[in-house]
Amino acid sequence: MPEPRNAPAQLKSMRDLEYRLGVDRNQLRLLAGRWRDEYFPFQQAKRPKPHAKIKKEGKLRQIDNPSRKLKQVQTRILDRILPPVLPEFLFGAVPGWGIKDHAEKHLGANTVVKMDIKDYYPSITSKHIYSVWSSTLHCSPPIASLLTKLTTYNWHLPQGAPTSPAIANLFLASIYGPVLNECEAKGVTVTAWVDDLIFSGENARSVMELVRKSLALSGLKLSSSKKEILGPRQSKTVTGVRLGANQLRAPSKSLRNLRAGIHNLRSGRYTERGREADVASITGQIAHVRFICPADGERLEYAFKAECPAPRLRDVGTPPRMLK
Repeated sequence: MPEPRNAPAQLKSMRDLEYRLGVDRNQLRLLAGRWRDEYFPFQQAKRPKPHAKIKKEGKLRQIDNPSRKLKQVQTRILDRILPPVLPEFLFGAVPGWGIKDHAEKHLGANTVVKMDIKDYYPSITSKHIYSVWSSTLHCSPPIASLLTKLTTYNWHLPQGAPTSPAIANLFLASIYGPVLNECEAKGVTVTAWVDDLIFSGENARSVMELVRKSLALSGLKLSSSKKEILGPRQSKTVTGVRLGANQLRAPSKSLRNLRAGIHNLRSGRYTERGREADVASITGQIAHVRFICPADGERLEYAFKAECPAPRLRDVGTPPRMLK
């Protein structure tokens, strides 16, 4: 396993914890003891993209939603204790890493395997979280116990807590040693973006069963519906970035949806939000595409300005070159 970037927290006493967080121990114990009253759960649907040709109902996701006071303490735990004790294969929710950095690790691969941990946060139990604080970060038992209570809801990792992504990363790193060793031996590139597990290289398929077994030992399961094996002739998208022949590209589906949105605006067809909101939405999406691949973004911007002229838009100029 790669070496952590920084040393573990190693909090040994309540005095150390108070000093690090700037919060009185009695207040910490009070928050930890009444955790049922410090969360306000609700369900949230994923917002569909406004110009997708096929609009699907968004799947409801449970948000555990810590209170403002608890979230403030969790933010201090994240900022002052947790970051960034992480191995280099982790990219999601890691300061300094983005989707382009992640995708670049797999650029040029002939085979990409994508796997997804099912119900990731609910599957990370208070026992797992205690292990992160005690074994990975080397906190004393009383400190590990208190920090576990402050970062746990209903005996699992809470969705919506500032600390959850970092704890999930640390937990995955703690159980991923056999997978990392096997990937290194077989020349497989391995990365993780929260619950998305990506492997690339000629031998990427060969590590799939080991991944399943390694996760199962800790009570985690893989989502069978989200498993993908992409061969040499298939389009490959990693965390929303398409792996082009020799550069990162915007996903083909996103480009099609944006072209459809631009056409709808030109034809006078708007969503229920109205033209101004649709223009703002497409402008933002084009900016995101341009961030991923400037040439893709320039082509869309040219089409947008040509078909939906507005006083605030510049002259369209010369159409940009096509990409292969």
